[in-house]
Amino acid sequence: MSFELHDLMPADMPLERFKRLGPKALSDTELLAIVLRTGTKGSSVLSVSDKILNLNPQFDGLVSLMHYDWSEFLRVSGVGEVKAIQLGCIGEIASRIWNRQKRTRHLVFSSASIVSAYYQEELRYLDHEVVKVLFLDSHQQLMKERLMAEGTCNTAAISQRDIFIEALRISAVCFIVVHNHPSGDPSPSEEDIIFTEKLYEGAELLGFSLCDHVIIGDNAYYSFREQEIIGGE
Repeated sequence: MSFELHDLMPADMPLERFKRLGPKALSDTELLAIVLRTGTKGSSVLSVSDKILNLNPQFDGLVSLMHYDWSEFLRVSGVGEVKAIQLGCIGEIASRIWNRQKRTRHLVFSSASIVSAYYQEELRYLDHEVVKVLFLDSHQQLMKERLMAEGTCNTAAISQRDIFIEALRISAVCFIVVHNHPSGDPSPSEEDIIFTEKLYEGAELLGFSLCDHVIIGDNAYYSFREQEIIGGE
């Protein structure tokens, strides 16, 4: 026996609320319940949806679906393989829409707070370090974003040479380095500081500008420019 949407009182059914009030009136749980359609023995579809959205308390609502492998949804009672795959597809669709918007919008990264706001959701939950470089024009408008390295829980190797070659290839004027700290603490390591100082000096010699190096933590960031480790003279 499973609990379906029509097992709820008609006025409370997410489908009916959708038709009467529109999608913006629905909670994340209700929206997900419409997609899943059925619950399981002893649990309504709304209950199952709520369990999915609270699978990990550090994630927030529907955005959480972007951060799970589909197999992780099988941990929720009432979610079988088909539902788990559906949920995985929803997460991937959301991720692709987000990345598509990133590619098509004319983005200006004029401050570390803008960089942090833009990358927090994407990077804060990763269990390993990644390094991205944002190549910018003279107005600090994004020309290209490139993933330069993926590493372990506390390190990711990146080549200065690769950064400079890419900057030359696309005629970038300046660039910003962005990487995450899976620990949640964005404070730079000694290696981070040494790397950034050398990269700043190398960029200056080649006629580029390292606008900033922003480290993303858990709802926090560290900016080398704001701290005047670079560009403060």
